[in-house]
Amino acid sequence: MSARVNLTETECVALIKYISDALVSKNTESAVAAIVEKLRETFDVTVVSIREIFSRPCSLRYTYEALCDSTKERRVNEIISFDEDVWQSALDKFADGCYIYKAGGEQSAPKFIGPVPVPPKSMIQIPMYNGAEFFGVLDLVDFEEIRDWSDSEISTLTACANFICQYLYRLSSLAKVQGREETDPLTGLMSFRAFTDSLDAKLSEMLNDSPVAVVYSDINHFKYINETYGYKKGDELLKLTAQHIIDGVERERGVELMLCRAHADNFISAAVVPEETIPMFENYIHAQNKQLSKFLQDNCPDVRIRLYTGICYVRDRNTTAATAIAYANLARKIAKRDHLKKPLVFSDEMMDDIKYQEYLNNELPKAIENHDLKVFYQPKINCLDDSLYGAEALVRWQKPDGTFIYPDKFIPVFEKNGNIVDVDFYVYREVFRYLRGRLDAGLSVFPISMNVSRAHFRSDKIIPYIEGLFREYKIPPELVEFELTENIYMNNFSKADEFIKSCRDRGMQVSMDDFGSGYSSLNVISSLAIDTLKIDRIFLKNDNLSDNDKTVIESMIAMAKRLGMKVICEGVETESQMRFLKKALCDQIQGFYYGRPMDEETFNKFAAQLTG
Repeated sequence: MSARVNLTETECVALIKYISDALVSKNTESAVAAIVEKLRETFDVTVVSIREIFSRPCSLRYTYEALCDSTKERRVNEIISFDEDVWQSALDKFADGCYIYKAGGEQSAPKFIGPVPVPPKSMIQIPMYNGAEFFGVLDLVDFEEIRDWSDSEISTLTACANFICQYLYRLSSLAKVQGREETDPLTGLMSFRAFTDSLDAKLSEMLNDSPVAVVYSDINHFKYINETYGYKKGDELLKLTAQHIIDGVERERGVELMLCRAHADNFISAAVVPEETIPMFENYIHAQNKQLSKFLQDNCPDVRIRLYTGICYVRDRNTTAATAIAYANLARKIAKRDHLKKPLVFSDEMMDDIKYQEYLNNELPKAIENHDLKVFYQPKINCLDDSLYGAEALVRWQKPDGTFIYPDKFIPVFEKNGNIVDVDFYVYREVFRYLRGRLDAGLSVFPISMNVSRAHFRSDKIIPYIEGLFREYKIPPELVEFELTENIYMNNFSKADEFIKSCRDRGMQVSMDDFGSGYSSLNVISSLAIDTLKIDRIFLKNDNLSDNDKTVIESMIAMAKRLGMKVICEGVETESQMRFLKKALCDQIQGFYYGRPMDEETFNKFAAQLTG
């Protein structure tokens, strides 16, 4: 059960007052957005979202969302459609009030939440009704902890949902009366709802012999424009952006186009594009993005601005607007992730990749429960006498049929969605168990290093978890080492420094992994109290090292030693590399030359040969 403390009656009353005051004092979007963020902070959950009923049957649209991880993208305007039985089942449950889910109980994973990386640990859904009419749902979802909800909290959330529902309903009704529902009030473009409805209605008639291109673009770092130059300046630039796109379309003869501002700095357009003109169309979009980026950059020289764009070509008459927009948006997200300058066209391979990621996420809890994740150990060898210094713990995923899913297939996926924390914690426990087993058997023991993901620095759970392992297994702390990559230090310096100090205060060792692969400065390295510098394998890219390669490696080793650090070099595969590193006074070597990563049984035999 969660150790979270429920809100007091006084805190519940204060929360309702905050929401009431916010709805009176702020404009529409900022008021509801502030409330959603306040709910997320107050209840300390992973996600809080508002989903409103959409014009399509059995569908909800995300209109507001707050996330604990600010690096992740909100799903505003994403449309989720449900099967009729799922929809009706949810409404039946809502007839009795809210719906509460806790993992580990008799309930199956919730279906009315839409696609998620993994089933949540806890969730509460508060239905929103305008009279007897279902209007939407307020979701509070936690992927970290199983929790209970007090009667006061449930009553408070119900009151909050009612306030928000009535507020949004009145605004929606007013927009209809004033004719603003069809247009975006800031730019004058089509509203997202109008765009989606219009595209759905016209998609079939637009599909003659030519596909329809749905283009989804956003302005990277636009929030920094708002923060640096003010929201008024940001709004002016959004208006000019809309006009710039319209002017470009007018110059492009023969293009039939619809255009909307989806939300914030996200724009979507749809155009009929004959097959033979697709290359020219993509060049046009790329050129327009470059012009618009330059225009925005000239207006905001202190912010680095770039447009990222995804395109989906619709050739199937049965494709819905929501699907086409989702595919174009997926391509945009990948273009943004990979920093692609040119627009990226959606492909079936992207969807296959998404499905594979969903498969991995769904299978991970079972893999952990069934111990399908296997810890392999790669030896670290002392350069001085070729004795066994220790090992690095590496994870492999063995499926029930005996085949393996290798780390490059699942680690990046879990790094992205945060599930790497569960993987790391599993590895830590297995390593502690392994060391305890060797101690109990009277065998020699040696330090084992484990990797730390940047995802751990989004919360404060890693040190308490490690402390719990020490209490359970009673391992000498000097046998435990944690490796942080160079990029983690650079991107999370304060958190990394705090973690390092916490480890060393408890007698554990810390090393900087992949040194030389990033952009760390000597000043940063000298200020970190790390024990070991691990030189990246890129410096041993070939067997015959050049004089320059040797000079760089020798300089890094000498520098680390002057700073009081031990040095290990990874990726050592040949005898000549080994001999050079020994001559350069490297302390330890890790690589295929001495041993590949081994399962526990094989590593025990390897260790016995070197330790007697």
